[in-house]
Amino acid sequence: MKDVENFLKRFHLSENVDEVFTCGCCYWFAAVLFGRFIRDGATIMYDEVANHFGTRIKGKVYDITGDVTDKYKWVPWESITDSSLRARIVRDCIMF
Repeated sequence: MKDVENFLKRFHLSENVDEVFTCGCCYWFAAVLFGRFIRDGATIMYDEVANHFGTRIKGKVYDITGDVTDKYKWVPWESITDSSLRARIVRDCIMF
């Protein structure tokens, strides 16, 4: 999707942006994408095994590196209902 790709390019003006948003701050980048593309039906997604967040926009999932739809086993973040798992993820990955 051209809009998403153009948006991602702007973040790559910094050298280590991929490292920042793939090694500890992936939720926050997913939240940025969600906020920017909410009108397009954006959904924050999560892969429990990789412990990684992305954002689904018009059927594709993106992180700071681009389209990662097929790279992970995505589920909607809101579908994770196990309260202890969700609390751990929030503690360790979101509110670190």
